[in-house]
Amino acid sequence: MKLLVLPPHRDVTLVPEAPDGWTCLDVARDFCQRVFARDAVEAAAEARERAPATAQSMRELLLLRAAQALRAREGLRVSTGLRALGAVLTATSGAPNGVHLRLDDVALEGGTTERSADVLRAVEQPASYLEDLTLAAGRFARAERVRLWLERDLQLPAAAWLARACPEQVPLEVAGPFAWAHRAALSSLPMFQRAAFVEAPPLRWRVAPRLDEASPASLVWLAESLEVRATSADALRALTGGAAAWAGHVSLGSLLQPDALVESGCKVAVVGFCAMDGAGWLDPLGARIPREALAHGARRLRDAGVHVVAEWWVGAPGVDEAALDATLAALGAEPVFDHLAGVRPFHWPRSPSRSGCTPQWPDVRVGTPPEDRDLARSLPFECARSIPSAEIPRVLTSLATRLLARAPLSPGRVAAACLPEAPLPWATAASAAAIQLDVDCAWVQLPAALDGAPKPSWFAANLRTGAVLAMDARLAPRLAGLVRPTDVASALGGVPQAQREKLVDTLVARSVLTRVNG
Repeated sequence: MKLLVLPPHRDVTLVPEAPDGWTCLDVARDFCQRVFARDAVEAAAEARERAPATAQSMRELLLLRAAQALRAREGLRVSTGLRALGAVLTATSGAPNGVHLRLDDVALEGGTTERSADVLRAVEQPASYLEDLTLAAGRFARAERVRLWLERDLQLPAAAWLARACPEQVPLEVAGPFAWAHRAALSSLPMFQRAAFVEAPPLRWRVAPRLDEASPASLVWLAESLEVRATSADALRALTGGAAAWAGHVSLGSLLQPDALVESGCKVAVVGFCAMDGAGWLDPLGARIPREALAHGARRLRDAGVHVVAEWWVGAPGVDEAALDATLAALGAEPVFDHLAGVRPFHWPRSPSRSGCTPQWPDVRVGTPPEDRDLARSLPFECARSIPSAEIPRVLTSLATRLLARAPLSPGRVAAACLPEAPLPWATAASAAAIQLDVDCAWVQLPAALDGAPKPSWFAANLRTGAVLAMDARLAPRLAGLVRPTDVASALGGVPQAQREKLVDTLVARSVLTRVNG
C-alpha cells in the first residue's frame, strides 16, 4: 500500500482524487471532521465552562457557543458553516498550542512558517491536530511507501512531524507545489534529509463544501498554483481531465475568452486584480486589461451562468492608497464581478511563473529575503508610489471593513467559499419589515465577562463581521430566539414603543438583526 498523506492545515473544502496505485490519507480533513463534530465542540465548550474563567477561555467559549448556535439553525448556508468551522479551529488551537489555526491560515507562536528554525520549534510544541497525526503515523509501518503532499507552507509543522514519525525502513517522498518549489531548503531539515523530493503531477481536486461529503460528485477545482490562462476550450479540458463542470482560479485576462471558459464547463471563475483606473484593470503580474473588454467578457459569462469571483491584491508596485480609493469607487459605480471575495496582500513571486509569463510592473527593484527566511514565499521589492510593507496590514483591514459595509466577504480563501449562494432575504422600503437574527450572528450566554471577571453575561457575536456586543440580560433571551422573521412589536413587546425603532436600528447597524420582508 502506497500512502498519499495530506497533512493539516490545507483547504479542507477540497478532496483529492488519489492517483492510480495510491491510497489517500487526508489527515487535514480527518482533523477538521473530528474537532467540528457536535460532541467534540460541546466537550470543548464544557471544559472551558468548568475551568477557572480567564480572558482566553471566555473568548474561546464565545466562539464555540456561537458556532454551535449557528450550526443548529435550519437551512444553514455554506458560508455560515465555514465561519462556524473557522471559529472552532481558532478556539481549539489557542495557547498552549504552538500552531494557531484559522479557516485558511496558521500562525506559529513567536514565529513564521517562512523560517525553518520556527517550523522545527513548532514540531516540538503542542498542537490541536497531534491526535490525528499520531493516528496517521500508526499506518506508516504497513505502507510500501509514504508520500507527503504539501500544497502550502501552512502544512509545514504537521508535515515535519509526520516525516519524523515515518519509520526508517519505509521510503519517504515529499511532493506538491510548495515542496517542489522549496525542496533545497526543506531537504536540509533533519526529518526531510532522507526523503526523495518528487515533481509529481498536480492532484485533481473536487469541491466538497461540507465535511460529511466523503465522495462528492461536484465541481473539479483548478488550484491557483496551476496559473490557468484560458486560451481554448480544449486546453482547459486538458487541465480538468475533461470534467463536465469545473471551478477555480484563472488569470484576469481569461475573462476576455468567455467562450472558451463556457465551452470547457466553467461554472465558477476566480480572478485576481490589483487596481482599476480609467484605462483598465491591473492583474497581479502588472498586465493591463482593457476596461470595456473585461466588462463585456464578464457579461457574457454571467449570461451563460458562470459565477465570477474576484480577489483584490493589495500592495502591488506603484499602487498607492489613492489608487485603491479610486478602485473602490469604481467597483461601486460599475460592478463587474458577481462577488468580491475579499482582500489579500500582494506578493512578488519568488519562483518563475509556470505559465512562462513575467511580471510587467515597471521600475521595480526586487530584493532578496532576509537570510533567516529560508522558506520565504515571496521577494521584497521597492517601487515609487507603493504602499510601504509595514502599512499593508492596516490598509488591508481598513479596505476589508469598507467592503464589508457594502456586502458580505468570503469566510476565507477556501474553494467552497467561492460557490454562489442564494441571496439573503431583505426588506424593501415600501414593505412593513420584520426582523430576525443576522444569519451569521448568535446570542451567547457566558459564565463570566470577556475579561474573565466572574459575572454571567450575554453577548451577540457575529462570525462574519467579528463584532461582539454585550447585551442586557433582560433583552437577550427574547432576541436570541429570532431565527425566523418576526414583527417588531411581537419581538420587542417589553420595550417601550418609543424606543423600539431606535433599538432595532442600532442592532441592525451592528449586524445583530436583519430587516426582512414579513
